[in-house]
Amino acid sequence: MPAIDKRHLADAEIERIRRAYRVERTIDEALTWKLLRRRGPDYRPPQIGELEVRLGNFLSSRVSGPFRIDELRRLPGGGSKEMFRFRLRRVEGGGTQVEEDLILRMAPGESIVETHRQREFDVLSAMDGVVPVPPVHWVDADGSALGSPGMVCGFVAGVAAPTPVQGEGGRISGIGAGFPAGLRERLFEDFVDHLAAIHRFDWRAARLASFDVPSAGTTEAAHLALDHWSRVWAEDAFEEHPVITLAAQWLREHLPVADEIRLVHNDYRNGNFLFDEASGRITAILDWELARLGDIHEDLAWVLFPGFAAQDEQGNPLICGLGTREAFLDRYQRKSGIAVDPRRLHYYTVLNLYKLAVLGSATNARAAADGQTHLDVMMNFSTGLGYGALAGLYRILDATEARP
Repeated sequence: MPAIDKRHLADAEIERIRRAYRVERTIDEALTWKLLRRRGPDYRPPQIGELEVRLGNFLSSRVSGPFRIDELRRLPGGGSKEMFRFRLRRVEGGGTQVEEDLILRMAPGESIVETHRQREFDVLSAMDGVVPVPPVHWVDADGSALGSPGMVCGFVAGVAAPTPVQGEGGRISGIGAGFPAGLRERLFEDFVDHLAAIHRFDWRAARLASFDVPSAGTTEAAHLALDHWSRVWAEDAFEEHPVITLAAQWLREHLPVADEIRLVHNDYRNGNFLFDEASGRITAILDWELARLGDIHEDLAWVLFPGFAAQDEQGNPLICGLGTREAFLDRYQRKSGIAVDPRRLHYYTVLNLYKLAVLGSATNARAAADGQTHLDVMMNFSTGLGYGALAGLYRILDATEARP
């Protein structure tokens, strides 16, 4: 049977993939957009002059009164999305001059993970006043104005890693960043308490129309998460891999029941929050693009992933570089009022490794090979991490099956 050309998937093949996996409506939109975009030319990052015109047109229908865009510039990093910073100068009613530092966050052709800007915009809007997040202003969910789906939010002061970075981690998206003792003790409390606040949040009172809601007391939350990453594998993998096949089978056979449906950040870790080094307080929780309504154990297993850990001065591993596993689970349960279920925690540990293996060995390699990214070097580097995740996935499956 000839290999499928995934760079130029036919409409019928895209529809076959869409029917094979059940995912949320807006996740389906984002993944389908990716496949349609992939059939086009190699990705070309927008030129600043071109982007300034598009951004001006976009804001003209959203900003009342005269305004001017100044100092538009591309920011370094941004492994998932392209990031730009600019200053918006405008005149309010009565002639008051207002200046704002803003961030434009846009989707490239393909990125480390494909997500939907409306979902990110909605959840950030809902989190305002619950935990520290960047204020969000406007969203172009389909990219019709900006040329690619994008969102404008406020600039928040802070750093994502201490200066200098402690230990060997933190160089790629803050993963594995460590913190000096005095700083990490203060950050640890905020880190745990904010996660507890996210999980306690009454999402039913929020405007989250872009999110589908799985049913409590069923396996639907886990099923949606598993089908999401299984679909991504079907879209992006260059060839089948036995560990992925075995993992998908195990995950499907052991779907856990979610007794409660709560808001899950889905990428809560070091590198995804900003903090003030002087006070040791978190100033913003970032990167909400993967948020979903589901089982909080998906977040907990992510925080506890050893790949995000960093060592203390005695060489002991600290989760996300901040505290011991025992201290994290103890404080989280006290602050959230939610008991941690070891069986569900194990399930989502396997699911998260599955996700990392899919994104690393398939999605990131595909984006680089097909010329759809602005970060070829980073994508190829993370491909290596994906194969490390495959090895870890094999080890945990092997150990799981060996249990009595």
